[in-house]
Amino acid sequence: MRCPKKFKVSGIPTFVILDADGKVITADGRGAVSADPTGQDFPWRPPTFAEALGDSFVGQGGEKLGKSAVQDKVLGLYFSAHWCPPCRGFTPKLAEWYKTVKPKLPDFELVFVSSDRDQGAFDEYFAEMPWLALPFENRKAKESLSSMFEVEGIPSFVIVDKDGSTITTSGRGIPQMDPEGTNFPWHPPAVKDVAGDTAGLNSSVCLLALMEGADAAAVDAVRAAMKPLAEEYNAKAKASGDDPEFLFYVGGPSSKGICSRIRSLCNCPCPLTKHEHPLEPKEGRGGWGCDGCGEGGGDEKRHRCDNCDFDFCEKCNSEAKDPNDVTIPVTILLLDLPDDGGYYLGKDVETTTAGFKEFLDKYTSKTLERKQAS
Repeated sequence: MRCPKKFKVSGIPTFVILDADGKVITADGRGAVSADPTGQDFPWRPPTFAEALGDSFVGQGGEKLGKSAVQDKVLGLYFSAHWCPPCRGFTPKLAEWYKTVKPKLPDFELVFVSSDRDQGAFDEYFAEMPWLALPFENRKAKESLSSMFEVEGIPSFVIVDKDGSTITTSGRGIPQMDPEGTNFPWHPPAVKDVAGDTAGLNSSVCLLALMEGADAAAVDAVRAAMKPLAEEYNAKAKASGDDPEFLFYVGGPSSKGICSRIRSLCNCPCPLTKHEHPLEPKEGRGGWGCDGCGEGGGDEKRHRCDNCDFDFCEKCNSEAKDPNDVTIPVTILLLDLPDDGGYYLGKDVETTTAGFKEFLDKYTSKTLERKQAS
């Protein structure tokens, strides 16, 4: 296995520090040595979660709180900032969700980890929040936690178990997918829904079943067929301390947007269908992408569903057909984006546990035809 893929290098320069046995000390060597120019902290072993989090917190009204405020609790870490428009849009939704689930979940607490630029901005933003926060002046804790959970963009919502182990770094979709907190503490399923958790797609080899035209029973059957394999690879990873060799995803009718983008990336498009909700025409104002063709949107008009965070450009909106008039094929893919954007199309793969295993075995034995994502 090549080093860039093994260490999930997504850009250069990257500096990975290993111990004498070849085990990773930190994949963020650049950050470690930049923060320690004299080498005082050699060999730059990252702190534990408890060490990084510290024992000082801020409550509502600026109340100073100690370690007991978070002790023996599942924690949600909310990385956010007042200057970030997506954060300002997400924070009210997260606050409403928190107010709903918190009375039912005494073992859960949420902590704001601020990327604000000054104390005043922090104070103004935190006043809108009903949870706890790290003190703004504790910048070292913020940097340590951001590095620990590989936070590359905000808003980001990380769930950490009582023992300090990571439950998920992709918790942003939890409020929408579990509005009542029924699935607390939100351990990711062995087979993920591509609409709710896309974090692994760019960093791991992923087996995907794109089934946006299938009914719920068909999607559940494929999920059940993948599950034994997913659990097997997860168990191996847990025993070795490594990441799973493969991740497993399904994309059903609720995943049309992301499935369309994956199909476009892998040159296996399907006919455009109308969104399940009415779309409202809105000004583009840049920073958006079409869920039909996958192209980035500029200032041109878009057609949007705010509830689903779904957009069509003018062309896709005019070409989209009634779902009842279109047959969308089930597509099986092995997505290997860490390998310079590679993927493998699963032609004639049986959607059974044995069929999926055979497909993975062919990948491992290098007998599949590699294709290049566009």
